[in-house]
Amino acid sequence: MRKILIMLMLSASMACYAYEGVARLFTEESGDMFSSLSFSARYQMVNNYSSVEKSEVLNNLQTTESRILKLEYDYMKVATSAGKTVELKLVPQVKNDTVLAVIETVATPVKDSKLSFYDLKWNRLETSRFIKTPQLADFFMPKAPKASCEELERLVNFAMIEMTFDGDDLVARCNLEDFYLGNDFKHYKSLVTNRIVYTLKKGKFEKK
Repeated sequence: MRKILIMLMLSASMACYAYEGVARLFTEESGDMFSSLSFSARYQMVNNYSSVEKSEVLNNLQTTESRILKLEYDYMKVATSAGKTVELKLVPQVKNDTVLAVIETVATPVKDSKLSFYDLKWNRLETSRFIKTPQLADFFMPKAPKASCEELERLVNFAMIEMTFDGDDLVARCNLEDFYLGNDFKHYKSLVTNRIVYTLKKGKFEKK
């Protein structure tokens, strides 16, 4: 009897812990960000993440399965469909505050991302408070000819910049080479680096 009681207490404790941190924010979001996932579906995904049960759930479109790819206290990555992922990251601020960084990435099939920030009640915050959002020009090599860089900027309508979290760092990748197939990008390849790393300093992401 004592053993059963201990197991029940541990189970209840684990259930409470499951809904702390980003998992709580994921389950409580109003449905604007996760419009294809109902509240019950999100709870089910969190509950089943570490279990042997099926962790995938059908989204509201009933056409594809959604699943949690990674879940930690301060970080979560969710595949909401076959072509979209959402990353949630708790970002500490200087005055013992915390904000939520959200990266939405779509594969078309080349990956492109949107970065946004929220308080812990899902109120939108100005992205510029936390980072200078990477643009194509940020990927130009230091010694790249200015005229060639300007020519590339005129030609490119979509920079195809993918972002993801690597621990506490934010990594931005320029996927132009994947977007412009064949020899189309060959002439410009030497102008750009495909990776920029941002590190968190005093609540803001700055280039390393």
